[in-house]
Amino acid sequence: MMPNPTYLNFDLSIEVGRIGYRSRVIRSEMGEASVEFSLPFATAELRAVPWLAQRLSRHLHLKEASEPAQAALDPQQLGERLYNAVFAGNVGISLLRNLDEARRQGVGLRIRLRLDNTTPELAALPWEYLYAPPLNRFLVLSDQTVLVRYIEFDQPPQPLAVTGALKLLGIVSNPHDVPTLNVEQEWQRLQRALAPLLEQGGLTLERLPTATLPALQNRLRQGDVHLIHYIGHGYFDTATNTGGLVLEDENGQHRLVTAKDLGVYLHGHAALRLLFLNACEGARSGREDAFAGLAQSLVRQSIPAVVAMQFEVSDTAAITLAQEFYQALADGYPVDAALAEARKAVLGAGNPYEWGTPVLFSRSADNRLLALPQKIVAPIIERKPFEPETIPIPAGPFLMGSDNDAKNEQPQHEVFLPDYGIGKVPVTNQEYAKFLKSGAPEAKGREAPKKLGWWANNDPPEGKEKHPVVGVSWEDASAYCDWLRRETGRHYRLPSEAEWEKAARGSDGRRYPWGNDWQEGHCNVAGKGTTAVDVYEEGISPYACYDMLGNVEEWCNTIWGRDEHNNDYPYPYRIDRREDEPAKANRPDVQRIYRGGSFYDQANEVRSSARNASGPSNKVSYRGFRVAIQPTQ
Repeated sequence: MMPNPTYLNFDLSIEVGRIGYRSRVIRSEMGEASVEFSLPFATAELRAVPWLAQRLSRHLHLKEASEPAQAALDPQQLGERLYNAVFAGNVGISLLRNLDEARRQGVGLRIRLRLDNTTPELAALPWEYLYAPPLNRFLVLSDQTVLVRYIEFDQPPQPLAVTGALKLLGIVSNPHDVPTLNVEQEWQRLQRALAPLLEQGGLTLERLPTATLPALQNRLRQGDVHLIHYIGHGYFDTATNTGGLVLEDENGQHRLVTAKDLGVYLHGHAALRLLFLNACEGARSGREDAFAGLAQSLVRQSIPAVVAMQFEVSDTAAITLAQEFYQALADGYPVDAALAEARKAVLGAGNPYEWGTPVLFSRSADNRLLALPQKIVAPIIERKPFEPETIPIPAGPFLMGSDNDAKNEQPQHEVFLPDYGIGKVPVTNQEYAKFLKSGAPEAKGREAPKKLGWWANNDPPEGKEKHPVVGVSWEDASAYCDWLRRETGRHYRLPSEAEWEKAARGSDGRRYPWGNDWQEGHCNVAGKGTTAVDVYEEGISPYACYDMLGNVEEWCNTIWGRDEHNNDYPYPYRIDRREDEPAKANRPDVQRIYRGGSFYDQANEVRSSARNASGPSNKVSYRGFRVAIQPTQ
């Protein structure tokens, strides 16, 4: 890929013609051209393609084939037929001449496809599968020939100057009264996929607390958002010829929000550059109106660009698309070039056709929506083999505590935390063994849990290397963090209880890492011992942390007080002397907070807001810890 990809524009209009349709080059470096064509498909052929049939049958007026059945067209066959029709004659010659000119100038060629209301039925065709026999490739699978469905305006948006990281807002909608989607798993996978980019500092990721219009309105008032990523249902109402999203109301029931109404909330937020809609029907258009669909309507309401799906997309493909797309955006690529990179990644993952599912609608002349500083990404510091893996938690508010549980958890209240990182899993036996065997000053006098019958000669029990370390005191855990800090030069420490709770439940105040309802098999409780830290994938938190509930209790950096039955630092939580590290170091009699519950607890005893405390030298067979890390400034 070019380090700073630029393109010549090739504007192709598809219009009504004398014999059916006309393909017309209306603007290019090498002049104009046109050709008349008919659609090169029969209805039976399209119906034989499972991933196209339902969508196309709603839109296209095609003559029935005489034969009763047809073999399914593969993406190349479909794309080649479409190319041979649309790029026949002088139009095809013009494309090749413009490609030669682009190569001469050392740039790529952007095909700006213009479909208007004279041919609304053609909006349903999968133009992203155009396959050029003269080039022996799909056009959109090369960064040299990107394609955008272009909606022209007199005043196209100008690039927005961004001084720091790109701000991505996630909207995850899953109302109780519509068919359930596995949106939480998709959100968790998205976080894992973007974790390297978040850690480098090129992107921040924030989740809207609830998928409601008031929550969106409130968040947009608080500051700039550059990108919105939607996960949930979309819809298209043929009776009213309108598309939209399925959001939630205050009771968690569905609320149909039309593109027009959504545009009211988004209009005027100049920093918002793009929406990425991972939803069915997002790219659909009206049978009589090419601009009636959700994505098209939003672009016409001043959103510079929208990426939407024209078919169902698998979870795997959706995550690959998002990961590569946002990485390329953070690298400074135009939107269409970033999508080309994402398409190639989906193909490279072994998917034969889902790379053509995303559709880019744009009103930008060159799709350079963001003007990023030359270097926005911090250098990657390679994690040393003995370092625990950490997950970045973006700055922002979250709901802490509970109004319905133990008194020391009340009241529920909002807490704002700056950026930090936290261990993906509790510190394991094999990681703690590295510390004990290091010979470091911090390890001097620290004993393996052998006194409790588990270790021998600083070696963990065979077969339990990936189990969480237990039988460690708060003092042991703090010493381990001190060792990591000195060995790596990074600010490792134990998490505050607020940091622990946000990592466990996200920003929306959910009761458990996975939601508000208890789910059997999502964590290790009511058991006989520890399990490996990566066993309970279905129980991971909104930030993709494992074992936040169950398996082992986890020490935090927060002071409780001198009496375990009487908390000296009640809620609401604030950063005060409860987080005063020098004071803690000089007060060994003061109880420290631990969180999360363990395999020893019953299901009704564990929740994200539960709090307990113990003396700093206390060691038990069901308590361990995970690390936190301060971002590099």
